[in-house]
Amino acid sequence: MTYYIINLPASRQSQQLIFWGKGYSPDTVHTRKALVVSEEHVNANLERFDNGRTTRAILTHIVESHTGDWQELVTGLKGEAA
Repeated sequence: MTYYIINLPASRQSQQLIFWGKGYSPDTVHTRKALVVSEEHVNANLERFDNGRTTRAILTHIVESHTGDWQELVTGLKGEAA
């Protein structure tokens, strides 16, 4: 399984999902430019990737198929790391 990492403060400020960018790229609203992280990597670094304050790890397939409000993704349980 793979995850996108959501920048929570930036998402709240802009009122849309803001993903961590790949490599040295800045944060982005585009999934094709977003960092994708494996489940093992997320679980080994929860404080960095899914701490609930500044970051949230959400399954890539959940983000890509979601059609509702972006806030449902960052507050719901179905996209969180295991």
